[in-house]
Amino acid sequence: MPSVAFESQVVPEPPAWPQSVVTVVGNPRAGSRTAAAAASVAELLASELGTPYRIDELIDLVTFAPAIFQGDEASAEARAALESAVELVSSASVIVLATPVYKGSYTGLLKSFLDVLRPAALAGAVVVPLTVSAAPSHKLLADQHLRPVLSELGASAPVPGVILEESDLEDLQVVLSSWIRTNATIIQATTIALQPVAEPTPAR
Repeated sequence: MPSVAFESQVVPEPPAWPQSVVTVVGNPRAGSRTAAAAASVAELLASELGTPYRIDELIDLVTFAPAIFQGDEASAEARAALESAVELVSSASVIVLATPVYKGSYTGLLKSFLDVLRPAALAGAVVVPLTVSAAPSHKLLADQHLRPVLSELGASAPVPGVILEESDLEDLQVVLSSWIRTNATIIQATTIALQPVAEPTPAR
């Protein structure tokens, strides 16, 4: 019986995956307590997730707000910062999206930045909303208003947001510890599930 030659199986390369944790802050005040809280969440989350997650720079939208609101009329420096922010957010694995509760919702600065993003720009990313409210009666509103917009942009938001009151900022590590322990595993599993699958290379 003649022998049959089999082509060796080609093993596809592992898919590329950015694995970055990006923080976006929509507080209209630079260096706000909202930004500090968001940075703490990103740091704790990346630590809990472990390698290969890394923290990219914190994006404080107010630092280039003219580019968001004025477009081409803004300075070249502001436009370059906006372009860099859009690129970072669009390639992130995990995004901590932070805003104070402002008039019962999230800030216009954050909404305007989200409007700049292309359709489905956040597809493949896990987004963790973080909101800071002054009054307990308003604490859930910004998170509720954000989620439909995030869904429209293609983001996954598989865990409850980090819902803070201003009083929580005094002892933030204690407040966050339970949230991190409860949700880090879900975030990690979701980011893995969202990895792009490489097409196998056909044998020649």
